[in-house]
Amino acid sequence: MIIETHALTKKYGNKTACDQIDLSIEAGQVYGFLGRNGAGKSTCIKMLTGLVFPTSGSGTVLGRPLGDVSAREKMGYLPELFRYQDWMTGLDLLNFHAQLFKLKNKKDQISRVLKLVGLVGQENYKVGSYSKGMQQRIGLACALLPNPQLIFLDEPTSALDPIGRKDVRDIIVSLKDEGTTVFLNSHLLSEVEAVCDSVTFIHKGKVVKSARMDELLMTKILLTIRANGLTEELFAKLNKQHESLQKLADGSLTVSLNDYEEIPALAASLIANGVTLYELTPHRETLETVFMQIVGEEGQSS
Repeated sequence: MIIETHALTKKYGNKTACDQIDLSIEAGQVYGFLGRNGAGKSTCIKMLTGLVFPTSGSGTVLGRPLGDVSAREKMGYLPELFRYQDWMTGLDLLNFHAQLFKLKNKKDQISRVLKLVGLVGQENYKVGSYSKGMQQRIGLACALLPNPQLIFLDEPTSALDPIGRKDVRDIIVSLKDEGTTVFLNSHLLSEVEAVCDSVTFIHKGKVVKSARMDELLMTKILLTIRANGLTEELFAKLNKQHESLQKLADGSLTVSLNDYEEIPALAASLIANGVTLYELTPHRETLETVFMQIVGEEGQSS
């Protein structure tokens, strides 16, 4: 495992930021780390990167204990809400970080990351003159400089427009294709759904669910039905068979099914009762729906 933790806990005085965190992450995947604001995600990332010491528990990253310097040499990290020196140019900043990493081929690596994040031709401008999106890109470039085996991205697309977000998605996919493990924290669930192989949900400092993305999203099928001739009597009958049946404001129906094979039987039942069908559209559950089921409603009441 490239990351493994056991009962990892961090307390600040009487407040517990992370509580008994158990993670087991295989190399070479994109791993999503999800939760509401204040759930403990950033604190956990800081412990994994060695920036914060745990109060208790243990863990390894890249086969080394948490905080080990030799493991840090193989990591990249883009923190949330980072800020670089406004007076430095993008090239100055990359040179500075290359010196911190003690890169031997820093010129080639700088050229590589500038091209990767789409800032070629912008490197001689001061960071203070960069747009928010460009600042996010230069931060990503700094994190990618050491060509890391493992990279932590904390809200990497937060300041980007749709084109920029797609560019970052493409970068993440290319990193995975090269064998890099990406640990991704993002509130943009559609972005997570598009690139992640596995996810962990954290709520109030505790891990509440971990699963592969394909298994997580294939548990239910939401079927949209548009039809004419559905009587209240038939609706009540169907509702006994499918408790999840709902009538929407536009007159359409939705029902949650366990399997695609249930759709033909439901269609046949509707037609046999004189209903005229116009549309039967199955939808896979989205990550947003699953997120709300796991941490949404309970989190809102806290």
